[in-house]
Amino acid sequence: MIKRPVMLERSLKLHQGKNYLLLGPRRVGKTTYLRTHFADCETIDLLKRDVFFEYRTSPHLLRERYADGEGTIVIDEIQLIPDLLYEIHWMIENTNRTFVLSGSSARKLRRTGLTNLAGRLASVHMVPLTHAEIPDFDLHRQLQFGSLPPILFSDNPTDDLKNYCGEYLKEEIQSEGIVRNLPSFTRFLESAALANTEMISYTSQARDCGVAAKTIKAYYQIIIDTLLGYMLEAFTKTQKRRAITAPKFYFFDCALPNTILERTLSPKTPEFGKAFEHFLILETIAAMHYGSRISKLHYWRSASGFEVDLIINEHTAVEFKTGSIHIQDTRPLMTLNEEIPLKNKWIVGLESKTRSLENGVLVLPWQEFLSRLNQIDCVR
Repeated sequence: MIKRPVMLERSLKLHQGKNYLLLGPRRVGKTTYLRTHFADCETIDLLKRDVFFEYRTSPHLLRERYADGEGTIVIDEIQLIPDLLYEIHWMIENTNRTFVLSGSSARKLRRTGLTNLAGRLASVHMVPLTHAEIPDFDLHRQLQFGSLPPILFSDNPTDDLKNYCGEYLKEEIQSEGIVRNLPSFTRFLESAALANTEMISYTSQARDCGVAAKTIKAYYQIIIDTLLGYMLEAFTKTQKRRAITAPKFYFFDCALPNTILERTLSPKTPEFGKAFEHFLILETIAAMHYGSRISKLHYWRSASGFEVDLIINEHTAVEFKTGSIHIQDTRPLMTLNEEIPLKNKWIVGLESKTRSLENGVLVLPWQEFLSRLNQIDCVR
């Protein structure tokens, strides 16, 4: 059993009388976390077949059984019976009960009463294990196989990841009837894997997949709603240079593009460089969820082709690079600095020591970059 140390603990400071929704993709460790930290609480596990059918048929049983008591009720995989949210809403308003819910699909929850619970449930996100949570961290292994807990300690991660992707298609997509054409969605996943870390072109991907551009856009929304990936929005607050507005897409775990494309990474290749960027973007997203002062993430690309991989809180610009780093590599950062005043200009790479270039750009080892994420100031 994996115990999540400091980083996640910091984000889950539960207070008496508060209600929580713990969101995260399949197999990131939500159930293990709840069993460990709420062992003494009343728990309803909707993955148990008899429990599921009982509450699906009669959601009102939740109110009838627990309304008169006190304390916290844990409900695991709440998206399996979204109608329970109506009962939970009533109990939050009218009883002394508090709730800790877990879920792996925002799409299903939005169909019913989740929007009515806004402000009553504190939303907490769980992601795969981070660098700080993994003993004997191996960068190359991380880029290839990611950090889902069961995969991290698997004897056969390649096959287990294939099963994970098949499980997603079968249980999240096919069984729910989310898409009418499963083969076209499968082709889209391959296209999304190829475009991972890149700007999204709905038209180009539609052409590759043989569907309409609006269908590709809907498919991306499905991925976001089922917590399988993130959009990184473009930074557009520039004055002199016109900014590209298309977002970038990142799967929630480094392994997914490799698994979907049946790809083995090799150092000193473009794919390895993209995977390195992917890993560090995901670590930054984790820091944002787990209690840092990071609140805004963007990338920037000008119409003339200058590009900065990441802008944090609109004042820290970051480039990721696995090759040798030279003064000419700072040009995108210095160009962006002409548009907005930057507190920090960093190039993050595989070097072992921090160094400062003559124009003030810092070259950081990736480990140093991760250590600085929790020190970044709020939005300027």
